[in-house]
Amino acid sequence: MTLEEKIGQMVQLERANMTAEIMRKYHIGSLLSGGGSVPADRASPRQWVDMVNTFQKGSLSTRLGIPMIYGIDAVHGHNNVYKATIFPHNVGLGVTRDPALVKKIGAATALEVRATGIPYAFAPCIAVCRDPRWGRCYESYSEDHKIVQMMTEIIPGLQGDVPANFQRGTPFCFWQRLNAWILMLISPRSTTILKGIQAAVDPSTKIVFKENPDTKYVKSQGFSHAIVVVGELPYAETAGDNLNLTLPYPGPEIINNVCGAVKCVVVIVSGRPLVIESYVPKIDALVAAWLPGSEGQGVADVLFGDHGFTGKLARTWFKRVDQLPMNVGDKHYDPLFPFGFGLETKPSN
Repeated sequence: MTLEEKIGQMVQLERANMTAEIMRKYHIGSLLSGGGSVPADRASPRQWVDMVNTFQKGSLSTRLGIPMIYGIDAVHGHNNVYKATIFPHNVGLGVTRDPALVKKIGAATALEVRATGIPYAFAPCIAVCRDPRWGRCYESYSEDHKIVQMMTEIIPGLQGDVPANFQRGTPFCFWQRLNAWILMLISPRSTTILKGIQAAVDPSTKIVFKENPDTKYVKSQGFSHAIVVVGELPYAETAGDNLNLTLPYPGPEIINNVCGAVKCVVVIVSGRPLVIESYVPKIDALVAAWLPGSEGQGVADVLFGDHGFTGKLARTWFKRVDQLPMNVGDKHYDPLFPFGFGLETKPSN
């Protein structure tokens, strides 16, 4: 290899503004899609395959014909692809303490990534987040390294199990032959929490959806129960760094207006624990939904008893930010809800 070829092979570039000719001319070794970097708006799996193949043809036309490697963030599903299945994020998966489950999630994610012609997923994230003020804490399964280690079972899910007769020292390559029509794997399956609730109740039950209701409205309607869904605004990585971790507006106002007037369950959608101590006395039931993915029906399933609550906190739910960092086992451990806390319910009939 020439010096230019060696340098090119060590480079990984973002796909934006790349062409097959650039791949050929500069011997580029790898490309990636950053967050939201797609071949077209609402691109189909076929468009993803065509894009990857176009770049690949440029790489294969070089003097050495070395294939390029295309990588993408697919940490909890193939999240850059329109209508792909988005699984709950790691912060929520940690509470399951179920490595077999995350292995299945890894396998399903791998199928959808390969179906778009991509062989390389930037996953898993095995950070042990010890301070929820960090903007990437949602990518961590737990503050406890033992749980994080347990959840690395997602790796053989993503790349395939090593064969039982595998001999040490022998190269192992996991490859799945995918017919082009397996692209139909990626199909729309997403529901919002509201749609999940609407599907769960009896048709005779009246459901009223209202954003930011005031107390007067709530009292005047004669509601029997209220489900209040509040949480963090969307963010990723450093954009999520947060020194106060308060429940964003209008969450506090909604809790006060609704839960002060009718029996309520509050569902918090967030990538980490938040400051909620002052609201707890007003709430009849509290659900940490974390970042539940594209299937809101799963939240409704436990709210209405089709499945029981079984999760146990894999993060300490603190009272105040001035306690942070505070993790299980620390000398001055005084949480709102301790590591391992979680009420269990049975499915209802």
